[in-house]
Amino acid sequence: MRTKMTIFLVLLSLFVLCLAVNWYTLLKSKSDLWRKVAIFIALTIPILTPFFPQPRFSLDFFWWRVAGLIAIVMGQVIFFWAKNMFSGSEELFGDVPQEPITAGPFQFVRHPMYLGFIFIIVGWWWLWQAIYAFYFGLFIVALLWIQAYLEERLLLVPKFGDKYLGYRQQTGMFWIK
Repeated sequence: MRTKMTIFLVLLSLFVLCLAVNWYTLLKSKSDLWRKVAIFIALTIPILTPFFPQPRFSLDFFWWRVAGLIAIVMGQVIFFWAKNMFSGSEELFGDVPQEPITAGPFQFVRHPMYLGFIFIIVGWWWLWQAIYAFYFGLFIVALLWIQAYLEERLLLVPKFGDKYLGYRQQTGMFWIK
């Protein structure tokens, strides 16, 4: 059991390190390659967690799978709908756009790509019913909230000012106001 938890602590540490590398490269305008590697690893880690040995929830497996598939599909729709709102020159998790995006899913929530990713990850854990992966997921959701908060505070508010502050008051971070 101790080995299993150690694996998840290492994965969580790696996830946090990837977020830190992403922020460092973004704020210091350093190598784009490191940011892409960090984002790839950070997106891959949660997908791999259910495959490590761990206890499983003993609930009605069929309905958890159905709910998991529905959450995954909803997350993909939200994520790609939000991604399509960026112009062709913008990178996924890359530079801040020239104008705040307030159309499409951004009219409902400020961070629909993160919300879509959360739906995908939660659906994935429901699909596999992995207990440690679920706990790991709670940390990831908290870290994504911190990521979104820092993104707003350090990048979006300084760049867009009152325009973004007004948008922030009208729109929820992850949930519809």
